[in-house]
Amino acid sequence: MLPESPRWLISRDRYQEAYAILVKYHAEGDEDSILVKAEMAQIRSTIKIEMDNSKQSWLNMISTKGMRRRTIIACFLGLFTQLSGNSLLSYYSNLLFTMMGYTTSYAKTRINLANQCWGLISATSLALIVSRFPRRVMFLTAATGMLLVFIGMTTSFEKLHEASIHKVKNNPAGVAALFFYFAYSIPYNLGNNALTYSKL
Repeated sequence: MLPESPRWLISRDRYQEAYAILVKYHAEGDEDSILVKAEMAQIRSTIKIEMDNSKQSWLNMISTKGMRRRTIIACFLGLFTQLSGNSLLSYYSNLLFTMMGYTTSYAKTRINLANQCWGLISATSLALIVSRFPRRVMFLTAATGMLLVFIGMTTSFEKLHEASIHKVKNNPAGVAALFFYFAYSIPYNLGNNALTYSKL
């Protein structure tokens, strides 16, 4: 009941049938339609490009030293992005806020909102300047920054944990933990947001 796809017909060298379908459905029967002629040319050129590229093998990714290096970098870049700690902060934010001393839903919502706004500002700013510096420098800066932030955050939460064991409050550690929670978005957005997608 449905006509064949014009693209499929063209790939089988059945140009007249494909042209007739395009005329019927896209040009309301006008056989001299410029739109249909443009569509035919576009479909044919796209199929030709696809056929040319389909002759390449997946082995090309590892055929030379440079391609092997690029493939390894691309694979590990995705892995490092997933293992950067962003998910840890997202999934356990409720527990982290409670440890910081923010127990009400109102306070947690305000922190989440502020962090999202701060992330938008830092991500946009870094995306605009990231292309001005070498990739390696930026990636190493981002990785070092995330490491330092996590060290500071881990130390702060350890002090908060010790305080909770002794049933006392450690307000400076709570402020430090909140600071590092916000500070994390800068190196993360530098390396795993702006840089990953704009320079790969």
